[in-house]
Amino acid sequence: MFGWQTAAQNWLNKRIPQASKYQLNYRSIFIFPSRFGGLFLLLCFGLFILGTNYQNNLMILLCYFLLSLFLLNLFSAYLNFAKLEIQLGKIQHGFAGEKLQIPVWFNNNKRVSHGLLKLNFWKSKNSVTIDLDDSSNPVYLPMDCVTRGKLTLPRVTLTSTFPLGLISCWTHLAFTSEIFVYPKPLESKVKLFNKHDSAQLNEADTTIKGHDDFDSLAPYKQGEPLYHVAWKQVAKGQGMISKQFSNQSGATGWLILASLHSPDIEIKLSELCFQVIELTRNNSIFGLDLGNVKIEPSSGLEHQNACLKALALHSPYIKGVA
Repeated sequence: MFGWQTAAQNWLNKRIPQASKYQLNYRSIFIFPSRFGGLFLLLCFGLFILGTNYQNNLMILLCYFLLSLFLLNLFSAYLNFAKLEIQLGKIQHGFAGEKLQIPVWFNNNKRVSHGLLKLNFWKSKNSVTIDLDDSSNPVYLPMDCVTRGKLTLPRVTLTSTFPLGLISCWTHLAFTSEIFVYPKPLESKVKLFNKHDSAQLNEADTTIKGHDDFDSLAPYKQGEPLYHVAWKQVAKGQGMISKQFSNQSGATGWLILASLHSPDIEIKLSELCFQVIELTRNNSIFGLDLGNVKIEPSSGLEHQNACLKALALHSPYIKGVA
């Protein structure tokens, strides 16, 4: 069974390779009678047998009419499904133990595809059903983040039985994505160290300092904390304006994996994750030392993301890592 699944995956990778956006066509669409469609064909076969045995022309005519309806439904189902254009939206990185919401966008604004569409991840029983005639972008697919690391999205399966439910059209799409699952934050005391040399570590002052004197006003930049916003100016209709301070630095030093005493490496990483978030929230300047990876002291959201990414990808099996 495992070999069959591997062969199926390899065949799908060749037929429907990874992409950030798909326009469905004959290579990416699979089509087959649904369970209801199979019973419908069985009915047609029974009508044909009865009509020929009893020489009943009306029964044979009904059989041919139903078969014509079935073929018409086949072409209609394919054309409706082939008009779909799908792409993956921007995905926010998550933490272990959380549920990620994966955004999927459709060309619903063009109103070219109709009927109900079911979405689920490859071999997942959890599915989302939307009405293409009355839906809004994006559609969110829930996904559990079990462990930290780089998350590879399984193929997204789309299924439609429009218009009469006789034909099932489906596809398995492999979207290119780069999603990182960070360690689950574990509350702990923030400990920063001054690194004078490789053999000596001195614990730094971890008291988070407040902001210094107000300096000026400047246009608000995306990513700045909301507590920097000058709300009085916003209330006057002057737009989003941010307060600038002459010195916004807090505690300074290094977060060091080897300094933590827990025997479990995952607990250490979770504690560091919490400390990185706390230090960033307080505008502190800090570096991160994981043994095999060192990130120089800095501050801000970009620095936080770099540190969290390093924590997510950290491997305790690399020689020299504490």
